[in-house]
Amino acid sequence: MSGTPEELPEGIVAFGQAGTEKAGRELAALLEPGDLILVEGEVGAGKSTLVRAALRELGVAGAIPSPTFTIGRLYDGPDQRMPVSHLDLYRLGDLAAEEPGLLVEYLGPDRAAFVEWPGGASAHLGEMATRVGRVAIDHIDPESRRIRVELPA
Repeated sequence: MSGTPEELPEGIVAFGQAGTEKAGRELAALLEPGDLILVEGEVGAGKSTLVRAALRELGVAGAIPSPTFTIGRLYDGPDQRMPVSHLDLYRLGDLAAEEPGLLVEYLGPDRAAFVEWPGGASAHLGEMATRVGRVAIDHIDPESRRIRVELPA
């Protein structure tokens, strides 16, 4: 991610887990409170790997379990650059049938948020954020991924 999305329209190629983690750390260094990052990709593409690395870069300490079955996790430790949340909407699909306030505590102007599997909820989530960015991760081969980043705007 050595440049802006305009400089890298085809994305970067990340080799192995270390390459995906590096992309996550570089993305986190550019985030501000209120930013929402929608993370998309196939199963096993490296979405959680990228998000965990970003959370570590933002100062999250301790275990970072997947929020697949809990929908979301909040992190607000004393050594963090800002509060941050991590959501996984794989099981929801879209938010039409959900309680309107379901995600309010996870999104806001005081925190950055990462959402894996945003699916049909993307438009609704975008309305709840200050700035929205996107990450798309695609398999190239078993060890390589193409990571395309649209920085929050």
